[in-house]
Amino acid sequence: MKGKKFFLLSLILALVAAGAIFHYLNEMERQSKSAANLTTILVAREEIPARTRLSASMFTTAEVPQDAIHGDAIRETSELDGAYARERLVAGEQVLSARLVFEQSETGLSYKVSDGHRAVTVPVNNVSGVAGYILPGDYVDAIVTIESTEDEDTVTKVVESKIKVLASGQYTVEQDREQLIVETVTLDTPADAVTAIIQASERGSLRLVLRPVEESNDRAIRAHRLSQF
Repeated sequence: MKGKKFFLLSLILALVAAGAIFHYLNEMERQSKSAANLTTILVAREEIPARTRLSASMFTTAEVPQDAIHGDAIRETSELDGAYARERLVAGEQVLSARLVFEQSETGLSYKVSDGHRAVTVPVNNVSGVAGYILPGDYVDAIVTIESTEDEDTVTKVVESKIKVLASGQYTVEQDREQLIVETVTLDTPADAVTAIIQASERGSLRLVLRPVEESNDRAIRAHRLSQF
């Protein structure tokens, strides 16, 4: 009988000790996180190709010091609704909103057109559309090549500079992932350049040239004639 009582007492003491240790470790972890000022963010589980439609299952959470978090970092999966990867996302890296592009809707596109501008859609391919890397929010220059005639030499020249991209491409499923395929680009075109852009697209060879996000030396693009070679 005494042996059973001793066993029960030992078991109770062991459970109390285990609970105390568990509580102590949790408290130490909480204090450690508090001291480090850790914050939860989203990171990619594995590498995500550019132009892939994003879903919550592609990401996991990580706790990092507050001072190591980028100001543009995504923290909630709800912020990924309708998002595609603008560029390749590396496994384990912070997900920045600037590296995402959000699902385009024709509804409300008119609200995105600048005053005095018109939305003009032009067809593109891998060459004329910068290999599909033109995305909404980018700025491009429209350049046309007009073939020679009896009176005029072949010439390549700028139609319009610094045009904002309103929309690009359509979404398709490839290898079980929904990706953005860019075959058309809609441009926020100044009204006085609309007819020139359309004619350049239909009668000439139109290319869109991607501009950098920031540009300290805005050098003009010169026209060039075939006879200059």
